[in-house]
Amino acid sequence: MPTPSGKSLLTGGKYLALATALPGYVVAGFLLGAFADHGLHWPVLRAIGVILGTFTGLGQIVRELLRDEKRAQNPKEPSK
Repeated sequence: MPTPSGKSLLTGGKYLALATALPGYVVAGFLLGAFADHGLHWPVLRAIGVILGTFTGLGQIVRELLRDEKRAQNPKEPSK
């Protein structure tokens, strides 16, 4: 079995982090919505929190993928 190179492990770790980003943002949105619901007694705030968490997570994923695509097109520029 061939040993994985350092670059493939780094890439795999980055995409694993992206895969867990969306559920993390959704859970955070739900928790913030539940906290606001507890204080304001508006049950719809939980749903709004989940929706905002979903859009925020998707935005983060798209932003990271666009950054990777830009780095692939310009490999000589230093990464930030």
